[in-house]
Amino acid sequence: MVQGTSTDAAIGGTLRLGADGGGSTDSLNPATLIGADHPQTAAFSVFDTLTEIDADGNPQPSLAESWEGGADGVWAIRLREGVEFHDGKTLTAEDVVWSLEQHRREENTNSEGRMIVGNMSEIRADGPNTVIIRQEQVNFDLPALLSSFGLLIGQAGNEDWDAGIGTGPYRKEAFEPGVRFVGSKFENFYRDDQGFFDSVESLNITDPAARASGLLSNALDVIGSPDVNTASRMNRAPDHTLLRVAGTQHYTTDMRTDTGPLTDPNIRNAIKWGVNRQEIVENVLGGFATVGNDIPLSPNQRFYNDQLPQREFDPERARFYLQQAGVETVDLAFHTSDGAFGGAVDMGLLMQQSLAQVGINVDVRREPADGYWSNVWMTEPWTASYYNGRPTADWMLSSQYSSASEWDATYFKRADFDALLAEARAEPDENRRQELYFEAQRMLYEEGGLLVVAFVDILIAASNRMGHGAVGISRRLDDARLQRRWWFNA
Repeated sequence: MVQGTSTDAAIGGTLRLGADGGGSTDSLNPATLIGADHPQTAAFSVFDTLTEIDADGNPQPSLAESWEGGADGVWAIRLREGVEFHDGKTLTAEDVVWSLEQHRREENTNSEGRMIVGNMSEIRADGPNTVIIRQEQVNFDLPALLSSFGLLIGQAGNEDWDAGIGTGPYRKEAFEPGVRFVGSKFENFYRDDQGFFDSVESLNITDPAARASGLLSNALDVIGSPDVNTASRMNRAPDHTLLRVAGTQHYTTDMRTDTGPLTDPNIRNAIKWGVNRQEIVENVLGGFATVGNDIPLSPNQRFYNDQLPQREFDPERARFYLQQAGVETVDLAFHTSDGAFGGAVDMGLLMQQSLAQVGINVDVRREPADGYWSNVWMTEPWTASYYNGRPTADWMLSSQYSSASEWDATYFKRADFDALLAEARAEPDENRRQELYFEAQRMLYEEGGLLVVAFVDILIAASNRMGHGAVGISRRLDDARLQRRWWFNA
């Protein structure tokens, strides 16, 4: 596997990609699209967003050619001219307006899309190639937000998103939710720096051992999120390579703060000090991670609060918080599944051992991978989860933990937290903005239900015949755009 530039790419071939996270209820409709790998790679094969994020976390043009605005909350988004849909229709500003407006519908379950569009008081076309967006609250991060997987652009009036009629590099040939996606090259794709394969096949393979077997037997060209054993083997395999990128994705346990046995912040803090994160990083994640500190920003991100004490395994402090809660012991159930992430069950077992030392008795309940996200996560009081990072502090904090978020499995929902974010995103002074984001992170750290076990490296294992450029750090599989950005070496 060789890093280079798109000028090194050979055109052609069929990419065979092994991903996970798919389910039988998946759809390409951005109103219901989830952030898991398999449905994401399918969606980004056929659809585009207005912008995309580069490897340095900065917004770059995609369907949008340029943008300007900011201080007054009014933005002009200028579209590339001559972009075609797969059925030959030309993209216009009306398509963009219609696509964004879909997120105002009640049946929209994509929290991120709802939240971003919910801050737009006006979305209108100004001629065929310009979209005007007026924000209710000023947010200087709008160009980055327009890259969200929830804001895919479709054809005005065409509500059959699963037909896959987009502007992306591949036409949909087949989409079996939770099973596979097949796409063929769209010859009139508007970019020459993406979409190098003649066809792509993305298979949903939940079992990490099966993904590894497919790669090592050359039935697959590339796989996402190999397990620790596979990752270690890739470092020694002559025909395959492991790509390791320090990213913003984090593995967590989510404790509901609104109901159940974890409503007392003292119990939650006892758990946070009673989990041996370093042990999990070494024994479950194979060292391909760094310990977290119960805030969803990684140390390499702007506005990361580096003033908070690093939480480590501290039995004495954990027992102190139990005493503050008025108990010596507590019995809890932790719901986990390898469908959440590879090693999530083993993580639960190590947590069980360390927490037992402080008086917290954990019943580790292994849930089926199929249906975990729809039936367990956000339902049970304490669950394993993972989150993809976001390019900006506000986007990460708002999309997951503001009261407007519908994906906050901790049910934090604090008006004072929301007010901090609202003030910060409209604050032009960088120092003041940092103060506000630091305070928001402190609130999550001390009072929230989020336990960030680790920030995990993005791992991609591939055949040596694959080539790629700089890899995105916000999502797995090169920001779920591997099938667009990678190529076979000549």
